[in-house]
Amino acid sequence: MRAASATELLDPATIAVAAQAAVRAQAGAAAEALVLQSTPLDPHLRIAACDQPLQAFVTGDGALHSQTMVGVRCDGSVRWTLYNSVTVQSEAPVLIARHALTRDTELTPADFQLENRRVPGTLSAYVTESAALAGQRLRRPLAGGEPLAIDALAPAFLIHRGQQVVLLARAGGIEVRMSGVALADGRASDSIRVQNVSSQRIVEGIVRSDSVVEAPL
Repeated sequence: MRAASATELLDPATIAVAAQAAVRAQAGAAAEALVLQSTPLDPHLRIAACDQPLQAFVTGDGALHSQTMVGVRCDGSVRWTLYNSVTVQSEAPVLIARHALTRDTELTPADFQLENRRVPGTLSAYVTESAALAGQRLRRPLAGGEPLAIDALAPAFLIHRGQQVVLLARAGGIEVRMSGVALADGRASDSIRVQNVSSQRIVEGIVRSDSVVEAPL
């Protein structure tokens, strides 16, 4: 950055405005719920005025995080780049746990209530509709009053340990069905151990539905 006279200086607040505009542009439809705060620049910082529109860009992979670094660049007769850290929050209705929930809990709308909350990051990181709970379980424990994040969800188990299942075996156009007992929980396409009720033999099989496990003959 070249030396600048008092009449050629840029107000540091302009950097924050440009940085926040870049975050809102990156957020797209989620921008409406954003609450942003820029880390103040040193008020004594002497920034040469730019004779071209400022260019602002989200650094790294371009993803928005609760703390997002934004570069602001001048490509005019003077050239400089400054970086401004922007705190990203969202305020909107999100699903909140009514009570503490343990890992692997299969979720129902009764476990949550919709509340207007300010949460870190963008709204796309949180569950905002009860319909999204269908067929889902918790990947990690959730405290009562905690908002439900998308990354806390995992597909629910189709088969549960101790459940009576149909052992399905196919070979050369022949299909055999036997009764079995699941020895582990399983999601769709998971490999689980099942005990054949008749022979007491334990086999590995693939979960095909909420009652069928396919195993080799």
